[in-house]
Amino acid sequence: MKRIFVEEENRRHLKHGSYSSFLVLFIIAAVVIVNLIVGQLPTTFTQFDLSSQQLYSLTDDTREMVKALDQDVTLYYIVTSGNEDDTVERMLERYEDLSSHLTVETKDPNLYPNFASQYTDEDVADNSIIVVCGDKSRVISSSDMWETSVDYSTFSQQTTGFDGEGQVTSAISYVTSEDTTKLYWITGHGEVEESSLSSNFTDAVNKNNMEVEELALMTNEIPEDADGIVIMSPTSDFSEDETEKVISYLEGGGKALIFSNYTDTDLPNFDSILENYGVQRTEGIVVESDSNYYYPQMPYVLLPEIQSGDITEPVENSYIIVPTAQAIVPLDSYRDSITIESLLTTTDGAYIEADPENSTWTKSADSETGAFDVGVSITETVDDTETQIVYFSSVNMLAEQFDSAVSGANSNLVTSALTNMCQVENSVSIPSKSLEYTSLVFTAGSMNVWGIVVIAVIPAAFLIVGLGIWMKRRKQ
Repeated sequence: MKRIFVEEENRRHLKHGSYSSFLVLFIIAAVVIVNLIVGQLPTTFTQFDLSSQQLYSLTDDTREMVKALDQDVTLYYIVTSGNEDDTVERMLERYEDLSSHLTVETKDPNLYPNFASQYTDEDVADNSIIVVCGDKSRVISSSDMWETSVDYSTFSQQTTGFDGEGQVTSAISYVTSEDTTKLYWITGHGEVEESSLSSNFTDAVNKNNMEVEELALMTNEIPEDADGIVIMSPTSDFSEDETEKVISYLEGGGKALIFSNYTDTDLPNFDSILENYGVQRTEGIVVESDSNYYYPQMPYVLLPEIQSGDITEPVENSYIIVPTAQAIVPLDSYRDSITIESLLTTTDGAYIEADPENSTWTKSADSETGAFDVGVSITETVDDTETQIVYFSSVNMLAEQFDSAVSGANSNLVTSALTNMCQVENSVSIPSKSLEYTSLVFTAGSMNVWGIVVIAVIPAAFLIVGLGIWMKRRKQ
């Protein structure tokens, strides 16, 4: 009897043990299967970007462009095993998740010592990327992706931004595009050089794969392959022959980005180019009287109203800074085929200061007042030929200090003008992700309001609350 009881007890333990073993095996198998499934999911669903600068996320513009790919693109990640840059690696994973036409391959230079030499004669550093589509390629160096600056107080180098997405997206656009936009930068009249302008602007031009070449009109015609010309604020006048070359080019359907700046030097031939297309610049500079539309304590540094349109769409929710601008005024009469569209406009309270060197920045009874354009788009259509000009009356808006104050919005506007005029294919320019603090823009009006709030309203509120508490305790 006892033996029967023991055998029954053993059977129960064996049954329970078998059930437990089966349950453990089932859980292990389920965990393995779940891990396999999760491993196949895009990193977008398995890794979350908690960085304040969104270093590991891709912008909507990049997503749309990559998802629309109809050509096979390969991103070769050149890195020695163990030296991987986590930020670059995660970024590439997110690119690969977006399209079946895009693949990422890692190439260890120790295992493939001659691989990079197929695409460049230069040494390729660790954590560089080679973007390839068919016969076209572009090498992105690690130093191109990480922006640095020197802290002169400690003489140490600091990392200030990550431009990986901007560089990779630009390279993808380049290798998948058939044509390159060719711009000719007019020289010979003291024009501002491209290298002197905001780095945001030059980066945007490069990222949109625009090829810029200087052109001296004195000795050259405007080439037939010109997609557009840039006249960047001449300080001396064009000759009559040079003026004729520009007008002839424009009348043939040319595109031009034109800047001017306030100067006391007469430029009649340069002005005749503008007048041929229905506009003129006034003497003096525009001063704003509405404190909500100028930079604090600087009524000549305008924060103009941004008019709606294709060119201004990328910056319609931003501020644009336009310092020391001249008013752009339409002529009393111009050809019916010409259309002039406002891009940037002052308020009705603005006025023209004819003598800015000796100004007290106070409107006088004789001042010409009104809403003035400081940026316009001009189009003329004759038969099947369309001429386009975008004209801004302040080249200083592309100075580093002013462009940086609005986080590159000025550069974005001018780049948008170029890509719209020249019909740039796959126009995508992703700005660098700053690792520094973002600038805030306050108008003079908002500065006054916040000054009152901080100096008067907040202290008064504390005083009232404190007085109320004191009176309540006194009654008790």
